[in-house]
Amino acid sequence: MRRRTTATASVLFVCATTALTACSSSGSPTASAKNSPAASSPAAPAKPKGPFADRTAGQVFTDAVKANRQASSLRLKADIADATDGPTKLDLMMDTKGDCTGTIGSGKDAVSLIKTGKTVYMHQANTHTWSKSDTTSANGKDLASVCDLNEYLTDPGQDNAATKGATTTVDGRPALVLTEKDGNESYTIDVATTGKPYLLKMVTVGGDSPGTLAFSDFDKPVHAVAPPKSSITAG
Repeated sequence: MRRRTTATASVLFVCATTALTACSSSGSPTASAKNSPAASSPAAPAKPKGPFADRTAGQVFTDAVKANRQASSLRLKADIADATDGPTKLDLMMDTKGDCTGTIGSGKDAVSLIKTGKTVYMHQANTHTWSKSDTTSANGKDLASVCDLNEYLTDPGQDNAATKGATTTVDGRPALVLTEKDGNESYTIDVATTGKPYLLKMVTVGGDSPGTLAFSDFDKPVHAVAPPKSSITAG
């Protein structure tokens, strides 16, 4: 299996290097009546409002990726339309140990995947046998890389060009929408505003790999269990 899935997902997290421009206002306080007690002190500036008011959009994005990377496990659903390799669907529950279970593809092209320890099991849709590969083999390494959380969560850096937008909900969870544009690609990035600032969803429009990444089930156990021995064939 090729590394297309992980490589494409990683590309979705590449951000522009243009620094955010800090906007500030200037000017002198308006003088009031001669004997006014407030005349000698300027009015306090209004505090920013909204989620993550004390953080720039770039910082919020960086914090969100960091929160996801620090989760012990999560579920990733991806739906990507690569211009060269065609559509890719992925639904995996994975943890920081590298174990995972789920599916890649859909319909008759779906592949079920289980990785536990140094062994990867895979079977095609409509079949009843699993192939078995060791992660030291070429095929096993490629399959194991699909379960590597770091492949999907490249640190964007706080100088990324994200900007704050409206608020929304993702699967019932309140979130702040960040937006960004890089060439002919535009991004919307939904960050949880309650609890930990998890990155919940990222949508890419335009470019060679438009699609959606959705993250959920943070810190839930991954039930990666080897199939019955009677259903396993050599990989």
